Amino acid sequence: MIYRERIERLRYVSVSDPAAIDLRRFPDFLIIGPQRTGTTWLHANLREHPEVFLSEPKELFFFSRLKPVGTHKPREVSSELADYLRAFRERPLRYLYKQGLNLLFHKRFYNPRVRGEATASYAAIDADVIADIQALNPRIKAVMMVRNPVERAWSHAKKDLARNAGRPIAEVADEDFEAFFRDPYQIRCAQYDRNLANWRSVLGNDRVFAGRFEDIQTRPVELMCRVMRFLGVDDDPRFAGRSVNEAVNPAGGAGVPARYRAILEDILAEELDAWRRLLD
Repeated sequence: MIYRERIERLRYVSVSDPAAIDLRRFPDFLIIGPQRTGTTWLHANLREHPEVFLSEPKELFFFSRLKPVGTHKPREVSSELADYLRAFRERPLRYLYKQGLNLLFHKRFYNPRVRGEATASYAAIDADVIADIQALNPRIKAVMMVRNPVERAWSHAKKDLARNAGRPIAEVADEDFEAFFRDPYQIRCAQYDRNLANWRSVLGNDRVFAGRFEDIQTRPVELMCRVMRFLGVDDDPRFAGRSVNEAVNPAGGAGVPARYRAILEDILAEELDAWRRLLD
């Protein structure tokens, strides 16, 4: 199907063959991050909902690679829209798996009403890139999670510098941690007010959901029900997901060491104030 008037508005997304594009497969919602705020937990529970289709793999990085922020380099992927839309085709084996899963646990057939994807680096993209997304689906929704900026930065550093590198935290030099904390992308991830404003300026306030990481620990089912209502799917608590009361993708280890907390509180002073205002 041809959507020429939408495609002509695109600045960053490539469309080599407009006639081959079917925007009915474009997502209805995005889980936009940022990293270490509970988006993997959210994805793990939503993917079991009988009315939700989520792309596999979890993170596609399509929009965040179009205009990178700081030294953050998302996985290299094509900028062709046709390649992106392939991730939203229902694979037969996965379809059968979800049918069996929902019949077994929910006594409901799997019948997706909304499509989505979850890429944590989308939180930090600029408004002009978000405009490409909105052009492709004027009614798209976005789910952002927020977390204490210091706790988020420390968790992200542990994951990238230690766990993903296959080394103990004790082997990571102080200067490596501080360089990570000061990277422009890391600062941008902490600027929740700016990032929410960017998304809301394009999509509208009612199409951007902000959830609290802390609610995953204190009231996870309530949080999942709020997200389900926002997405327009059945918000019965039994669809909250089998992992709703479990930690998903934890970074492990103790809390923020005092010396790093002091550095982070200095670097992220403005972001901490903004985060507290956002919670209020």
